[in-house]
Amino acid sequence: MKGLKLAVAMIALATLTLTPKAEAKSLFNNQQTPASKVTAQLPDTKIENSSQTEYFLKRGFERFESKDYQGAIEDFNQVLKIEPKNIYAYVGRGGAKLLLGEYQAAKLDLDTALEINPDISIAYYFRAIANYALKDKPGAIADFRKASTLFKQEGKVELAQKADNAVKEIEAS
Repeated sequence: MKGLKLAVAMIALATLTLTPKAEAKSLFNNQQTPASKVTAQLPDTKIENSSQTEYFLKRGFERFESKDYQGAIEDFNQVLKIEPKNIYAYVGRGGAKLLLGEYQAAKLDLDTALEINPDISIAYYFRAIANYALKDKPGAIADFRKASTLFKQEGKVELAQKADNAVKEIEAS
């Protein structure tokens, strides 16, 4: 199990190093503008919630990048208290749980993100890793294939290749 945990961590970290770090939302393409960005016509309490959401989301991804996965989860939990359908928080929390070895919990977060928006390439990729760790090879293969397709559409060729290679390795095992 230690070997699997190490492999999962290496795959996830390699993936994250290929994604732009400038802004957490750059992990996702083709997403609708989150409610936190549309504040012009909302009362002050919504604006306050929006700035809190952005603060916790930004800090959550900073903690994630610095490998403080438990701290990141706490921040993503705060985001979800304010915005229960925030896909970025679900994917970030799912990724953090994945790297902590909490595969079933990670899968649930990623499932939720994909229910909200079924076009999140990185969510399929992370869920594929979780499925593989949970010994669901068909689920892992299906998710890696979907991730690859979406990555190709987004022009993320290296990530698509990683997903395709993962499918080949799983099929060969």
